[in-house]
Amino acid sequence: MVGAGFSAIVVTAAVAGLTSPGEQNSAIAVPAAPTVAISDAPAAPAADQLAVERAGAQTRANRELARAKLLAAKQAAKRAKSLGLETKAIAAQQAKIKAELEAAAKRAAEEKAARERALRNRGYEPGVTDPKEIARQILKNKFNYGSSQFDCFNNIIMRESKWDINATNPSSGAYGIPQALPGSKMASEGSDWRTNPATQIIWGIKYMKGRYGSPCGAWGFKSSNGWY
Repeated sequence: MVGAGFSAIVVTAAVAGLTSPGEQNSAIAVPAAPTVAISDAPAAPAADQLAVERAGAQTRANRELARAKLLAAKQAAKRAKSLGLETKAIAAQQAKIKAELEAAAKRAAEEKAARERALRNRGYEPGVTDPKEIARQILKNKFNYGSSQFDCFNNIIMRESKWDINATNPSSGAYGIPQALPGSKMASEGSDWRTNPATQIIWGIKYMKGRYGSPCGAWGFKSSNGWY
């Protein structure tokens, strides 16, 4: 019994040792599981997902750039076409103006030549119709007479016909501005002696110059005699 009691004590001590608090904790302790932090933010995309998104964004940017370049090219072509049409219109207008200027210059040259021919041939500007002005120009341009000779010529004509190309003396039949007697004498200066004041004036000046030396010489004689 004594022996049995000792054995029981040993077994009991061993069992008690196995179940003692210190021994039990060191024998059955298990490591705690790691805690996981919980957050509301989405998880970061993976590296390949980021690459895909970047590639997509670059593709869209390239498309927008290409679209912008295409639009700019179309607008530039449109402007170029418009400018081309404007350039053609301007060139056509300039050509028209140049042709008009050349035509005007040609007409002016022809008119100048006509005036010069008239001055050489008849002594007065084309288009002048006043007999007194025609006489003034003829005396100056054709006979190189100044204003004093015109005054003398005018004094004679005012007393003979008052510059009437159709004036006719009812007594003698003297005719025209210079009162040629007969009037047909003036045909030596032109077949239009009946109606052309220049023809009558030229004949009258030549008559005064040939007979009295000048219109003033004829006026001096007429002043003394009443006729010339």
